[in-house]
Amino acid sequence: MLKFRDPQSNIQLAEAELTYKEAVNGEKSLTGTIYSNDEVLHQMERGWSVMFNGDWYYITYVAPTDGGNSITVEFDAVHEFFFKMSKSVAYGTLKDGSHTAKEYLDFVFNGSGYSYTLLSQVDAWEKQSFGDKNRLALFNDLINDMEMEFSIADSGRIMITSEIGQDLSTIVRKGFNLQELNLEYNVSDFVTYAKGFGAFIDKDDESKGRYEAEYTSPLASVYGKLEADPITDERYTKTASLQAALKKAVDSSYSISVGISLQELQNAGYDYESPVPGDYILAVDEQLDFNQRIRIISVEEQYNIYGERISSSVEAGSLSATKQKLDGSESNSVVLALSHATEQADNAVKTANGKNTSYSGPNQPQNPREGDMWWYDNGSGTSFMKQYTNGEWVILIDSNTKENIGKAVDSAIETSNTYTDELNEKQAKLTSDLNDKVTNGEAVLKQEIADRESGDSVTLQAGKDFVTSTIKSYDTDMQSQIFQVSNGIMASVSATNLIVDSSFVNTLANWTVAGDVSWKIDTGTMYEGVRVATFNSGDVVFDRKTATLTSAPIYTMSLGGTQFYASFDLYAKSFGASAYFKAEIVQKDSSGSTTKSTPIGGSFDTGMSGWNNYTSDITLDSRTTSLYLQFTQYGGGVVSVSRPYLGSTKLPTGAYMPGASNDNSSTLKLFNNFFEFGIQSNTGALISGINGDSSGLNIAGKKLTVTGDTTFIGKNFMDGALIKNASIGEAQIADVSITNAKIASLDVNKISGNVSNFIQSNWNGKYGSTTIDANGMKVDTNGVNTQFGSSGMKLTMAGESVGGIGVQGLTGKPNTYQGLTFWLDGNAEYMAWGARNSGDTSMNPVIQMSWYRSNSAPTGAYAGFNFDDDVIFNQGINVPGDTNRRIIFATKNFQNYNYPYFGDSQGQAGWAFGGSQTYMISGTTYYNATKVIAALNGIGAAKIPTEINSDGTVKKWVNVTL
Repeated sequence: MLKFRDPQSNIQLAEAELTYKEAVNGEKSLTGTIYSNDEVLHQMERGWSVMFNGDWYYITYVAPTDGGNSITVEFDAVHEFFFKMSKSVAYGTLKDGSHTAKEYLDFVFNGSGYSYTLLSQVDAWEKQSFGDKNRLALFNDLINDMEMEFSIADSGRIMITSEIGQDLSTIVRKGFNLQELNLEYNVSDFVTYAKGFGAFIDKDDESKGRYEAEYTSPLASVYGKLEADPITDERYTKTASLQAALKKAVDSSYSISVGISLQELQNAGYDYESPVPGDYILAVDEQLDFNQRIRIISVEEQYNIYGERISSSVEAGSLSATKQKLDGSESNSVVLALSHATEQADNAVKTANGKNTSYSGPNQPQNPREGDMWWYDNGSGTSFMKQYTNGEWVILIDSNTKENIGKAVDSAIETSNTYTDELNEKQAKLTSDLNDKVTNGEAVLKQEIADRESGDSVTLQAGKDFVTSTIKSYDTDMQSQIFQVSNGIMASVSATNLIVDSSFVNTLANWTVAGDVSWKIDTGTMYEGVRVATFNSGDVVFDRKTATLTSAPIYTMSLGGTQFYASFDLYAKSFGASAYFKAEIVQKDSSGSTTKSTPIGGSFDTGMSGWNNYTSDITLDSRTTSLYLQFTQYGGGVVSVSRPYLGSTKLPTGAYMPGASNDNSSTLKLFNNFFEFGIQSNTGALISGINGDSSGLNIAGKKLTVTGDTTFIGKNFMDGALIKNASIGEAQIADVSITNAKIASLDVNKISGNVSNFIQSNWNGKYGSTTIDANGMKVDTNGVNTQFGSSGMKLTMAGESVGGIGVQGLTGKPNTYQGLTFWLDGNAEYMAWGARNSGDTSMNPVIQMSWYRSNSAPTGAYAGFNFDDDVIFNQGINVPGDTNRRIIFATKNFQNYNYPYFGDSQGQAGWAFGGSQTYMISGTTYYNATKVIAALNGIGAAKIPTEINSDGTVKKWVNVTL
């Protein structure tokens, strides 16, 4: 079942077949056919959307088809990001010229309702007339300029990087998990040489020419010099970047497109993860002599009406021809390994999780691990698949599977025929019973006429109506009930409004809240004299998150009816993007499963100018044992609710009756072998009162006060006793077993035996993840071991020491010279300090500062310390060597302007810059270095005096070219 939403935000469920496509360029789209729900089939047009995998997709194409006996609707839909960005315009334009990637992206995303993260470094570049278009067109333009890729994270944030996906160890192989592989070779565009022209070397003098570069592929030695059209692009202001672009164009001119159909290994019980767009995998098809590392370009999945994935196809692209040539040795080694494995009949292929191995051949694999798979085939028609489980190979599928399935189908048909015969017998019996009831009904009717004439039946009915009755008070908001059953009489006094503390008298003590931003009670805010519960996400990003406010459960055992009425008041002040609110009465059975859910007023996603009252009729499902009221806010906004009501009395429009501040009610039950009276909870449990049967009498209560002298005859058992004043002369206990004892003060010096072992054994037994020994305390959680010892804390993961935090002295210093050390062990790669984004409590922390070894720095980082956030130096920076001077970063004020300054800590020698000017500082004098260099630039050959005669003539000089 898929969830559809109409333009008024009403939710409808319908059965539909679905095709989902996801691609490297960020594409997320759906096509489908709807088969059920007349409201969806007949009303779907503009403004509808559909929920898939937690995201809304906006429907862009609708095609109803009348098949004669039924109507179906075909539709196309795109992810809400593409729809909303294409329907939103970034008005105005950026100033022509060079801008950073952040400036361009901020211009596109500001006010869009979406945010982004740029994960790769991009140099600034120039664009003309950027703006006054829909945001999606502008965004795609930037993605092309930056030569980047993007994906949509679960949080809705757009992640931009040079290349999405990851390099997996996954292998897909024909005959194992690869059903079909198709190849398309792009031969016509193949080239081995390209030349390019970048920006002018001197913008003011184009006669000096452009930056030039050329690139020749290593394949030119095989196929000759095949020239591509030249590249002319003024964005390239450096020869190196131009040559990189030429290399990319030449190397990608020949490629292979790969189409893959994967078998659904998950349905066979394999722990196999399908690749996603951007991932690199290894594809092997011996019949096509294909064995290459390829990249997933797009994934297309088909789902049936039950939401089950029934097929999966992949479009991929291989490495370029040049890359294949350069990596030939690696590919050959893989082919040799696979060939050798076939000869040994033990060919193992790593599965997607990288832990288990799959084997094929007639010989039993050596040294298998738990979960490994073995496809046995002796070449004579006998074959089966086994899995290594609990130390032995267990058959999963064999050559008799088809025959077994056929037998199972025949058995099912036989069972169906038997069931049909039983139904025919039951129908005959029901027909006979109905005839008997008609005959008996005639006799009953005659007796009823006789009773009416005599008046006996009327009297009995009047007595029954008196015994079974309900009295409700609108003044006290309470109701009294008395009703008779076959073997007794029951009575109760309870609140008319079944919702406990509906007026929030005890704030939220009787309610349950959930969500990163909670519902709250402002005791100073009232509506019609009743407190108000409010959800306000404020500045917290609450997209795609949920906050609920749930009443205490109401149990049906004491309700005495099936028809109820609900109402509440709502003031929805505002909603965030894609946010909405709903209120519903949820019914549960004894196992906790939902039997029925009834909305009160539907769903809301539009702000209101004031309070509104909403009502709904509630009919209990026969399986329901409890029910509750739940308010749910999806996404951000400001929403308030007040005066919730649920009861068997239908109130006038806008009326309200408060519920009790607790869930208790008084009860009286009289049966022939049992009685009970007192106060009970809504679960039916007696809180305070007396009940009894033939086995004895029970008195329940948190506190029991007996004012007179009391005599106990017989044995007395007390789970606990507090004796205010007692004098015990002597007590001798030969043997005592104490299950639970609370001792206010214990003299440990009086304890004999091995006290340390006593404490250690009890602690280690109670807390399995924590142990104490002579070296300190250890905590083991999910493979991470934390040991607290004499010098601090040490961390170990998967058996490998990572590092720790502890107290440490320094060599050459006295023992009293101590400090705190964060240290990294020799086998660990890096240290980092991270932080989640503001308001985020679930995603992985983002690294803000890190330190890497020279051989472990990831792409984009360097050995040593890396700062990924703003840094300020409030003090000077010392430099190595014999000097007491320091370097500082500071602000210098001159020419009535504050300039950033870098230089000597005294501020007497350094550099300052601002706008487009750079200044050299010497003492209190500021030299405009920009103007000096600009004045000297282009002079050409010049003679600079180095020695002058007394008469003013030049004695010596040097020749320079400026």
